[in-house]
Amino acid sequence: MIAAVAAVLLVSCGEHNKYVLFENGNSEYSIVVDPSAGESVQLAAVELQTWVEKVSGVTLPIVAPDGGAEGKRLVVGWNEVSASLLPDEEEPAASDDAVNWRSVRGDLVFWGGAKRGTLYSVYSFLEEELGCRWYSSKVSVAPGCARYAFKKISHREVPSIIVRDDLYYDVVNNPLFSGRLRNNHVPLQGRDGKLIPFSSERFWGVHTFDMMVPQSAYFKSHPEYYSLRDGKRQKGSTQLCLSKPDVLRITIESMRKVMRKNPDYLIYSLTQNDNFDYCECSECQAIADQYGGQSGLMIWFVNQVADALKEEFPDKYIGTFAYQYTRGVPKDIKPRENVVVRLCSIECCLIHNYDECEQNRAFLEDLQGWSAISPHLYIWDYTTAFTQYSLPVPNFRTAKPHIQDFVANKTIGMMEEGDYQTKCGEFNELKAYLLAKLMWNCEADTDAIIKDFTDGYYGPAGEFIREYIDFADRELRRPGFHMNCYPVLMDEVYSEKFIREATAIFARAKAAVAGSREYLERVESAEFPILLLRNEKMPLQSFDDGTYGSIRRIIDRDGIDRMSEAWQYDDRNCRLYLTGESYLARHDEQFALAGENPWPAVASKCGEEGVSYAYYEGDFTTTGKMLRKGKLIEKGTMPQIAIPADSLKDHFGYEFKGLFKAEATGKYMFIVKSDDGAVLYIDGRKVIDVDGSHSESLRKIVVPLAVGYHDVRILYFEDCEDQVLEVTVRDSSSEPKPLKLYQPK
Repeated sequence: MIAAVAAVLLVSCGEHNKYVLFENGNSEYSIVVDPSAGESVQLAAVELQTWVEKVSGVTLPIVAPDGGAEGKRLVVGWNEVSASLLPDEEEPAASDDAVNWRSVRGDLVFWGGAKRGTLYSVYSFLEEELGCRWYSSKVSVAPGCARYAFKKISHREVPSIIVRDDLYYDVVNNPLFSGRLRNNHVPLQGRDGKLIPFSSERFWGVHTFDMMVPQSAYFKSHPEYYSLRDGKRQKGSTQLCLSKPDVLRITIESMRKVMRKNPDYLIYSLTQNDNFDYCECSECQAIADQYGGQSGLMIWFVNQVADALKEEFPDKYIGTFAYQYTRGVPKDIKPRENVVVRLCSIECCLIHNYDECEQNRAFLEDLQGWSAISPHLYIWDYTTAFTQYSLPVPNFRTAKPHIQDFVANKTIGMMEEGDYQTKCGEFNELKAYLLAKLMWNCEADTDAIIKDFTDGYYGPAGEFIREYIDFADRELRRPGFHMNCYPVLMDEVYSEKFIREATAIFARAKAAVAGSREYLERVESAEFPILLLRNEKMPLQSFDDGTYGSIRRIIDRDGIDRMSEAWQYDDRNCRLYLTGESYLARHDEQFALAGENPWPAVASKCGEEGVSYAYYEGDFTTTGKMLRKGKLIEKGTMPQIAIPADSLKDHFGYEFKGLFKAEATGKYMFIVKSDDGAVLYIDGRKVIDVDGSHSESLRKIVVPLAVGYHDVRILYFEDCEDQVLEVTVRDSSSEPKPLKLYQPK
């Protein structure tokens, strides 16, 4: 087990210190690096030179080990000079990420593993001693300093977790920034801008069963290689039949090819496909029963693959899942030493500690159970809202205890899966930064990290950003409410009260940085989740108060593309991902009429409550064809718009007419949910058109109406299968309610 250790011995900076690195734009120091050292160490020397220059205005020369004056050297990497200055130390292993920097009289030595450790040591010194910060790939801080001096300093840190995968957009797409956060799952970027081979500790692949034994190659000739379900071998959504000897043989050879072709990975994934369709054949079930369930069968299979590959790849691991149907702890079997179990927390509540939440206790028991039988674990953790990346998820205060639980249970690696596809996630820069710091040192102070970041990234607005974080923490982490990684926008916890109070806090934040375009734009991006909530929960106010205009501006300015990982459904029930473009297209249509002057009423009086209808039958696929070719069966009135229970199941339609009463001049949102086609007319104008045959769809439109009565006409038809027609309306002071119509007087 690797535990976090950080020690600083006799650090002193000031006028009385003996050794002056730089003063008033001058320095006698040089940076010493062996020209034959690897690219990561060369990068460390250049980064040290670059950031010292940013802080002091001094460009230190980079020289070979035989250069530089004794007592005036910054020695980078393990070489003949550092070895002579540190006779009590040994050269670290290449993959050792531990941070080391120490003064030896006037010299300063930075050393660590050749792959990354030396570079991390330089970054640590720049952060701890010179105050440098890397908050994002675009925002860094190098505080100007006239003088830096030291007397005797020594510093060592050992990471809490060996493999750290901070899966956020800015981190995974910017390897230089990733290295500065000490995220070692992404390869380092060298001085030439290219990735440095063998500079990361990566986990190859995910959901790899079909890569190992491809259905395209084997299903036609060997369907028995795949899951037996309900008496039939499954194609498409399936798993492997793990009890088949040929499946084992093919998998071993497939994995061997992968490992030979991709030698710069540490762990190679042998994992179930992303479905629950495991094999139910008698042979697989017998093994599962013997070892306590599907996880036991999986470990039985993976152990054999690991055994077959161990001799050729003694320093590599085979990784497998404890995920969904394999999450439970097996019995009477243990993973081999070269097997890494990747435990996934997808069912967990993100906003409560594992030991304090009824939804998390089973996961904690599984974590402890796997730890008891496994040589090492790798955690796949979830930190965001995959339904819509921008939804507020108040998990700042649970990140540390969650990671501490992992570290206490043999975790050698973890992936914090966050907003890896987008720039619009809630506080994605701050969360990426915080998680990187906590994976490095799980004892770090969460509030101190948040304060450091918010003051540096948001400037004078930092205190208000922290006020909002604390407010959201109180409001959303309420007793009895739980939030996994698939919350929905319409959750009642995102109340109008929450939105209004959050809006007020962000107003103060924006006022604090009104004179700085950079800070103001960052605050606006931080407010983006609240703007989206306001636009959905309070749409009529959103158009009038400029909220939707701000959303449009931020999407365009920030280049926001993907807004969800999970599939969404558009107004015609087509499956797609939510993007900035599709969001704006949908809402541009919703607000297309909102800027018009109020439409005048057609009547000031009305008759009784009710709606007239004409009922049609026939085989038609649009409302137009219904009127032209359908058979008119009857006309009449009914209390309100509805499909009578005794209607045909298929092939019928209605035309509804009535008057809608606008109680006051203002904007009204009309909402039509239908299966199949529906068309809504108001005062003779077509405002919603979801005509044609389709499954359930939803469409909204905002219409400005003057006080009084307005003509409403609705055409609807049912083609086949499900039948749905719901028409609702809301004004600025109400939730949607069924559309009430009146007869003309």
